[in-house]
Amino acid sequence: MSSDEIKQKIIITAIECIESEGFQNVTVRKIADRAGVNVAAINYHFGSKEQLLQIAMNATLNESFVNNINDYEEMWQSNTKQALQLFLEDTMEGAINYPNLTKAHLSDAFNNNNFSTNSVQRINEFLTDLHELIKNILYSNNEMESKLAVMQLFSVFMMTSMMTGLFDQFLGIDLKTAENQKLFIEVLLKNYLKSSS
Repeated sequence: MSSDEIKQKIIITAIECIESEGFQNVTVRKIADRAGVNVAAINYHFGSKEQLLQIAMNATLNESFVNNINDYEEMWQSNTKQALQLFLEDTMEGAINYPNLTKAHLSDAFNNNNFSTNSVQRINEFLTDLHELIKNILYSNNEMESKLAVMQLFSVFMMTSMMTGLFDQFLGIDLKTAENQKLFIEVLLKNYLKSSS
């Protein structure tokens, strides 16, 4: 296995450990054991556990936001509403399937009121990009109102994705199914998009 393949395997394993163990419980030993490497290999390739976890978290942000947006690159121009619907479906599925990763990104913000983390910075960059892509189909043409709409969309979407079980009794449906996620997003978008879009 090449050096790059070993690095990639360690990153993927670190992501899996964050999801299965929770961010606070991840250790270099657990990552090494699962990846089938020794601890020295992790230190050699990444320098420290903190460096490895930062790279792993960045990789998940790239997959959640940057790569998912790019998956619909042509559609953003031709059918923005459909691109947004599909993007949100993909992102919601990922957030629901990997709740510990999603929570790990926001942990410092929730627990320590720390809004200067890399995750918070990247989320704000993502919201700026998303706003630029969808502002023409949002209900309001006012810049501040359309930014507030994007923030509200994201907030409702993320809260629901991270805590699907919170609303099970009220809704009487399971938001972990693809069909119900699609319904949730369709109803959400009806409240924010122009009816003709």
